Amino acid sequence: MAYNNKKIREVLQDQFKDVPERCEGYKEKLARLLVNVVNLERAHAIAKRSVVKDIANEVHEVGMFLHRSRSASDG
Repeated sequence: MAYNNKKIREVLQDQFKDVPERCEGYKEKLARLLVNVVNLERAHAIAKRSVVKDIANEVHEVGMFLHRSRSASDG
Protein backbone atom coordinates (compact mmCIF):
# COMPACT_ATOMS: atom_id res chain seq x y z
CA MET A 1 0.00 0.00 0.00
CA ALA A 2 2.85 2.43 0.80
CA TYR A 3 4.32 2.00 -2.69
CA ASN A 4 0.91 2.60 -4.24
CA ASN A 5 0.45 5.82 -2.22
CA LYS A 6 3.92 7.02 -3.19
CA LYS A 7 3.27 6.31 -6.87
CA ILE A 8 -0.08 8.14 -6.78
CA ARG A 9 1.58 11.13 -5.12
CA GLU A 10 4.40 11.18 -7.72
CA VAL A 11 1.99 10.99 -10.66
CA LEU A 12 -0.22 13.76 -9.25
CA GLN A 13 2.74 16.03 -8.51
CA ASP A 14 4.13 15.49 -12.00
CA GLN A 15 0.82 16.32 -13.68
CA PHE A 16 0.03 19.16 -11.29
CA LYS A 17 3.08 21.25 -12.22
CA ASP A 18 1.50 22.05 -15.62
CA VAL A 19 -1.81 23.30 -14.19
CA PRO A 20 -2.21 27.03 -14.86
CA GLU A 21 -2.81 29.40 -11.93
CA ARG A 22 -6.26 30.58 -13.04
CA CYS A 23 -6.59 32.86 -10.03
CA GLU A 24 -4.84 33.39 -6.71
CA GLY A 25 -5.15 30.25 -4.59
CA TYR A 26 -6.43 28.06 -7.43
CA LYS A 27 -3.58 25.56 -7.45
CA GLU A 28 -3.76 25.24 -3.66
CA LYS A 29 -7.53 24.57 -3.80
CA LEU A 30 -7.04 22.07 -6.61
CA ALA A 31 -4.29 20.27 -4.72
CA ARG A 32 -6.53 20.04 -1.64
CA LEU A 33 -9.33 18.67 -3.84
CA LEU A 34 -7.04 15.93 -5.17
CA VAL A 35 -5.97 14.96 -1.65
CA ASN A 36 -9.60 14.90 -0.50
CA VAL A 37 -10.70 12.73 -3.44
CA VAL A 38 -7.89 10.25 -2.83
CA ASN A 39 -8.82 10.12 0.86
CA LEU A 40 -12.52 9.65 0.04
CA GLU A 41 -11.67 6.83 -2.35
CA ARG A 42 -9.48 5.19 0.29
CA ALA A 43 -12.33 5.42 2.83
CA HIS A 44 -14.69 4.03 0.20
CA ALA A 45 -12.46 0.99 -0.31
CA ILE A 46 -12.52 0.28 3.42
CA ALA A 47 -16.16 1.13 4.24
CA LYS A 48 -17.71 0.04 0.94
CA ARG A 49 -19.90 3.13 0.80
CA SER A 50 -20.74 5.41 -2.10
CA VAL A 51 -18.49 8.44 -2.41
CA VAL A 52 -19.96 9.93 -5.58
CA LYS A 53 -21.90 12.63 -3.72
CA ASP A 54 -18.94 13.45 -1.46
CA ILE A 55 -16.62 13.84 -4.45
CA ALA A 56 -19.22 15.91 -6.33
CA ASN A 57 -19.46 18.24 -3.31
CA GLU A 58 -15.68 18.66 -3.21
CA VAL A 59 -15.52 19.43 -6.95
CA HIS A 60 -18.45 21.85 -6.66
CA GLU A 61 -16.68 23.74 -3.85
CA VAL A 62 -13.56 24.27 -5.97
CA GLY A 63 -15.69 25.25 -8.98
CA MET A 64 -17.52 27.85 -6.92
CA PHE A 65 -14.19 29.21 -5.63
CA LEU A 66 -13.00 29.64 -9.21
CA HIS A 67 -16.30 31.23 -10.25
CA ARG A 68 -16.23 33.70 -7.33
CA SER A 69 -12.59 34.56 -8.02
CA ARG A 70 -13.24 35.21 -11.69
CA SER A 71 -16.39 37.21 -10.96
CA ALA A 72 -14.49 39.39 -8.50
CA SER A 73 -11.77 40.10 -11.04
CA ASP A 74 -14.33 40.96 -13.75
CA GLY A 75 -16.09 43.52 -11.57
